[in-house]
Amino acid sequence: MKRWLFILFSVTVSLWCRADSVAVAAPTPSGPVGNPYDTATLFPFLIKQISLSSMRYQQVYNAPAFTNLDPRFIYITVFGFRLDPSGKGSFPRTITNMQINLSTTQRAADNLSTNFAENVGTDDTIVFGPGRHDFPLSPAGEGFQIQLDRPFRYNPALGNLLLDVRIFNGAGPFDMNTPQLDAQSSPTDECSRVWATNVTAAVASAADTTALAGGVQLSGVPSLQIQVESVYGTNRPVVRWPAQPSVFVPQISPQFGSNAVWQTITNGILGSPDGPDRAIYLDTPPPGTAGFYRLVWEQGQPAQPATVKLMLGKAREALQTR
Repeated sequence: MKRWLFILFSVTVSLWCRADSVAVAAPTPSGPVGNPYDTATLFPFLIKQISLSSMRYQQVYNAPAFTNLDPRFIYITVFGFRLDPSGKGSFPRTITNMQINLSTTQRAADNLSTNFAENVGTDDTIVFGPGRHDFPLSPAGEGFQIQLDRPFRYNPALGNLLLDVRIFNGAGPFDMNTPQLDAQSSPTDECSRVWATNVTAAVASAADTTALAGGVQLSGVPSLQIQVESVYGTNRPVVRWPAQPSVFVPQISPQFGSNAVWQTITNGILGSPDGPDRAIYLDTPPPGTAGFYRLVWEQGQPAQPATVKLMLGKAREALQTR
C-alpha cells in the first residue's frame, strides 16, 4: 500500500516563502529637503524623563496609509518606533506595567475626540499586556519593536486604526542621555494624537497633530508546509509554518471529519516565536497510516480547513505546497 501523509491547512491561501509579513511605514508628509515637520516627543514610552508615571495615549492612523496593502496581510503583529535621530541614544529601559489596545475607529487624523471612549471602535482588543516591557539599548535614530501578545485583524475598508496605549507605571531612573522618540507634526499627514497625564482619565488633557514615526507590521494567517529532510542520515517529514502571528498552535488528529479528535501539540516544536518560522520533525509513519495537522488560534477565529494529500519519497522541492 502506498504511504500517504495528509496535512490539514488552516487556510486555503498559502503565505509561505518568507513573504509572510509586510511593514507599513507611518506616513511622512511631503515638504522641502530637511522636512520641517520632523519633531520629537517623550510620549508615551519615555514619560519618566519628565517625572510622569502614568499616561493614556491615543494615536490614529488614517486608513489610506494602508491602501496598497496586499489583502492577505490581515493581522497586525508588531509596532515599530524609533529614537529621534537628532538626539542621543537610550540606555536599556523598562516600563513595568503597560497595556496596548487596537481598534477600528471612524475618527480620523486631526479629528480625535478629547473623550477617549468616543475614539474607541467596537472591535477594541487588548493586544499587549497589561504587563512589563523591556526596551533595548538603542542608538539615536535606531528603531525598536513592540511585539504584540495577540494579533489584531485590521481591514482598512472598515475605518481608521486607533493605537491606544495605557502606561500604568512608567516610572524609573532618569536617563542622562535624555533620549526622545522620533515624530512628525503636520496638519496634512495621516496621523494625530490625544493624551492625558493620568492613565485613569476619561478625558484627554491635550491634543495635537503630532504622531510617533515608525511602522506597522502585518502578517497573514500562517499556513503549514511539509517537506522531507535528512535528519542524522534518515529522511523524515518536517512540518513548518511562519512564527507570526505567534498565537497559532499546531494540532494533530488521527482522523479527519466528524470523527476528528484534535489535540494541541506542545512538545517537539523547534524555533522561537520571535524567529522566522517554527517546525516539527515527524517520525516517518508506517505504510497505510495517515495523520492530520492544522494550525488553530484556540481563543480567536476558527480555522478554515482545506486538505492536501502528499506522497512520501519525492524530492524535497516536489513536497513543498504553494
